[in-house]
Amino acid sequence: MSATERSLRPNTSPGQGEQFTFTLRNGKIANPWLALGALMFGFFMALLDVTIVNIALSDIASKLNTDLTTATWVLNAYSLVFAVLLVSIGRFADQFGRKLIFMAGMVVFSLGSLLCALAPSIGVLIAARAFQAIGAAALNPISLAIIISIFPPQKRGAAISVWGAAAGIASAVGPVLGGFLVQNFDWRAIFFVNIPFCIIGLIMVALFVPETRQINGSKGIDLPGLLVLSIAMFCLVLAIMQGNAWGWGSLTVLALLAATLVGLVLFVFIETRQKDPIVDFSLFKIRSFTASNISMFLFGVAIQGAFLMMVLYYINAQGNDQLNAAYAILPIPLTSFVVSLLSGAFSRFLNPRIMGTVGLAALTIGFILTFLTNADTSYLDMAWRLTFLGIGMGLGFQNFPTFALSDIPRTKLGVGSGIFNTFRQIGFALGVAILIAIFTSQIMPNIDQARENSVQIVSQDSKLPPQLRSSIIEGLKRSSASTPASAEDASSSSSNRASFDLSKLADKIPGPAGQALKPELRSLNDSIAHQFKEGIINDFRLTWLVSAIFAAIGTIVSLITASERRKPAQDTQSEPPLVTAAH
Repeated sequence: MSATERSLRPNTSPGQGEQFTFTLRNGKIANPWLALGALMFGFFMALLDVTIVNIALSDIASKLNTDLTTATWVLNAYSLVFAVLLVSIGRFADQFGRKLIFMAGMVVFSLGSLLCALAPSIGVLIAARAFQAIGAAALNPISLAIIISIFPPQKRGAAISVWGAAAGIASAVGPVLGGFLVQNFDWRAIFFVNIPFCIIGLIMVALFVPETRQINGSKGIDLPGLLVLSIAMFCLVLAIMQGNAWGWGSLTVLALLAATLVGLVLFVFIETRQKDPIVDFSLFKIRSFTASNISMFLFGVAIQGAFLMMVLYYINAQGNDQLNAAYAILPIPLTSFVVSLLSGAFSRFLNPRIMGTVGLAALTIGFILTFLTNADTSYLDMAWRLTFLGIGMGLGFQNFPTFALSDIPRTKLGVGSGIFNTFRQIGFALGVAILIAIFTSQIMPNIDQARENSVQIVSQDSKLPPQLRSSIIEGLKRSSASTPASAEDASSSSSNRASFDLSKLADKIPGPAGQALKPELRSLNDSIAHQFKEGIINDFRLTWLVSAIFAAIGTIVSLITASERRKPAQDTQSEPPLVTAAH
């Protein structure tokens, strides 16, 4: 072993558990909290770029002379590549060194950010985002693997709470920061802002993060497994992302799903015959790992109802602009941040399985509470309901990683974390597809119902002249019934149908009679607008009910294992030793 490589030697004291000592290149003992702070730079920026771009899409489409459908591939390309590479990069980190791969990921992410900021066209921007996602795929799972590796068990919960809280902060800061940068500069600023933070993060990681890897582990790359897994994941995520646009029964989507199934079967066949597979399927024999992955998948599907649908709710149902919509949902990420920190602070006294279950239950309650809202629900009335969603997210993001990886051998933390994050990412993608499909399917029925209710209100208004009543009813019946192309188009179209101004009709009636009708027409206008607003909100309410169902199923799955007696953790001294080596 070279002078710059020192073995990890766990020292065990009775009643205190394992105490881990890591050394840096200069021979100093690594401070795990400084290492965590360094890792947060890369991890936070990778998460921030998921949310910050949403706000900038309209500006991107306008400045690069493209349509919004094409511009959404700035998001899709990032999500697609990110999901495809999580497991493979996690495996490489276990083999070649987690710090090394993490720093390589930061370099790629920084270069990708620069290419995005300088992109002259939408095609170049989409390609640059795909390249940027290669780096992001290293930052998310590897940061978690390093944290679990370098922190002793009694401090691990608090460390993971900070890691989980960063997700909440990124979710909160992303839309607000994106809105500020776009309004005061333009969309390119959201990518330029990454670069200085990544440079600082690179320096800090180099100085404060120790290397961890398996000394005697194979450095061979399972090329057949890597290729088949990447193709299968690509087909699956693309099918989920484009299912609504292309049609779930379309030949393209069905072919992608069939290719996914064939690819996964072939991948299992290849991996079970490999000496050093990308995925060790024995990990799924660990009940805590399998159960937490299923729970996190369902968690990922559900929380799209909180973020994606809640933003659309405040924009289209409540009439806020994008920046104010970001402010409106702040109770969710802020509550999540506080709960994550508190959960971590008391992690030594709390069972992560039970707390994860409580988080899913809180998420279920929160969605049921939002489902029970209506057109008269005020912002404050909605805000306290959103805090339940924040509690659920805080407990979920903080405890499920601990639950998932607590019994994983330390030498396989990278691939284990990659699998865990892949389940979460697929849940996110499927959640978007499911909830958008449900949302758009409800738009026209709810518009029709609002129209029927409005017609009935007008027909029963005896204060209006019969001819005027008939004219208003005819106008309502002639309103467009075209099918919306997207969620935003759908809810925007329903908002437009609510934009009546019947008081102007009185101006067409000469003399005092017209002026006398204005108060009644104004009142009638408000009643009709209320009916359409109720219809818009009903579109969202169903998505929140579906989110509650997914969260409830996740709660049941988590409950099954929460009551299970925990098996003793893997004996780290029987595993191949890890090393620390500075890079």
